[in-house]
Amino acid sequence: MNAMANSAALAASVSDSMKIKALSTHYFRENRQALGQLLTDGSLAILVSGRPPVRTSDEHYRFLANRNFFYLTGIEQEGSILVLLKEYGTIKCTLFVPGTDAMYERWNGKRLTRAEATDRSGLTDVAYVEGFEGQLADLITSRTQKLWLDYSADNAQARHLKDQIMQDHPLLETADLAPLFIQLRMVKHQEEIDLIREAAMLTGEGILAVMRACRPGLKEYHLWSEFQYTLSQAGCLEPAFNSIVAAGENSLCLHYMNPQATLEDGDLIQLDVGATYGGLCADISRALPANGRFSERQRAIYDLVRQCQEKAFATIRPGIRLTQINEACQEVAREGLLALGLLQPDQPVKDYFWHGVSHHLGLDVHDISNKEALLKPGMVLTVEPGVYVTEWGFGMRLEDDVVVTDDGCLVLSAAIPREAEEIEALMNS
Repeated sequence: MNAMANSAALAASVSDSMKIKALSTHYFRENRQALGQLLTDGSLAILVSGRPPVRTSDEHYRFLANRNFFYLTGIEQEGSILVLLKEYGTIKCTLFVPGTDAMYERWNGKRLTRAEATDRSGLTDVAYVEGFEGQLADLITSRTQKLWLDYSADNAQARHLKDQIMQDHPLLETADLAPLFIQLRMVKHQEEIDLIREAAMLTGEGILAVMRACRPGLKEYHLWSEFQYTLSQAGCLEPAFNSIVAAGENSLCLHYMNPQATLEDGDLIQLDVGATYGGLCADISRALPANGRFSERQRAIYDLVRQCQEKAFATIRPGIRLTQINEACQEVAREGLLALGLLQPDQPVKDYFWHGVSHHLGLDVHDISNKEALLKPGMVLTVEPGVYVTEWGFGMRLEDDVVVTDDGCLVLSAAIPREAEEIEALMNS
C-alpha cells in the first residue's frame, strides 16, 4: 500500500472507530468473577476509585480512576468504593458512589445516580458512600477471614482507607490484591485489543496531522498542539501520557517534556505519543525529518532501527520473555553500528541502545505486568527499539503496538506510516 492509500485507509478506520464507545458491562462482570475465583471463601476485597492529587491551592489534577478499580467497575467517579465478598463460593459485590449533591454539582458537575452506576458497571447492588463505614464494620467483625486491599493504589482515598482499617482492626489479616491484578490484566480481552487498535488509529491521525504541519521555523509546541487538537476533536481530551515532541539534540532526552525549541532545517524530530480510546491506551513513536527529507546519517539510523523492529516482530511469540526480545534487537543493533563505524568491537552496544524494547500496554500505557513471565496469546506489547548517537546530535526510536498471537504477533498499528519512503512522501505531498 502506498503512502497516500495508507493515509486514506487510516482516516477511514478512525472514522469507523467512532462507532465503538466503551467497554461493555459484560467485560466488567467477567473481571469481577475472575478476581473472585482467585479469592478463598471468607475473603473481603475493597477497592477505591481514588481522589485526584492536589495541583496547587484548591486546584486538583484531572481525575482518573484507579485502573484496577476501573477494571472491575467501569466507573470514573472519584470517591467511589467497590466491596467484593466471597462466601460459600458465591461472589457478592456492592458499589458505593457519592450521593447526589446539588451544591457540589453546581460547582463540579453532575454525579452518577445509582441507576446510572448500574448501567455502566452491571452491578445491581449500588449504595451511597455515606453508608459504607457502617457496613464495613459489620462485614469485618462478623464474617471476614481475610481482608484484601490494593496496596498499589497510591491516592488520598486509598491511604485513608488503609489507615482507618489498621487503626480500627489492628489484628485483622490483610493481603495485597496487586499481584492478582497483574495475573488477570496481562492477557487482554478481545474488547480491550479492539479498543487498543482504535486508540492506535486515532494516534495515527494525530501523527499525520503533525506530518502535514511540520516545517523548519516552527516551534516544537506547534507540532505538539497539532497532535493534541486532533485527539480532542475525536473526544480524547487527555492523551495516554504526556506527548513528546523533541527536535535535534532534544531527541537525545528520552522523556523530553519542554517543547519550546525551534525546528531547524535538517533536524530529526522524535514523536512519542498515544491516544486513549474507551479507557485503553496506545503508545506510538515516529521519527520525522523537519524539512521532509532524511539526511544520509538520519536514514542510516532509521533503517537500522527498522531492522531492529522487524527482528522484534519476528521474535515475539508465546513462550518467550521480554528480555529475549531485547537481546535479539541488541544483536541487530550491534551489527549495524559496527558496520557504520560507530561502535567499536569491544564497546557495549548499550552506549547507543539505551532502553528496553517492549513493555505491556493496556489500561495503563506501562501496564502492570510480571516482566519475567512467559508471553501468552492475548498479551499486548509495545515494540520500540531506539538508537541514540550523541556524536551525531540525534537519536530515534520507532514504536508500534502488537498483540501476541498463537504463533507470533499482529501489529495493531500497522496502518500508521512507518517506512522512511512513506514518511517522506507524505511530508512532501
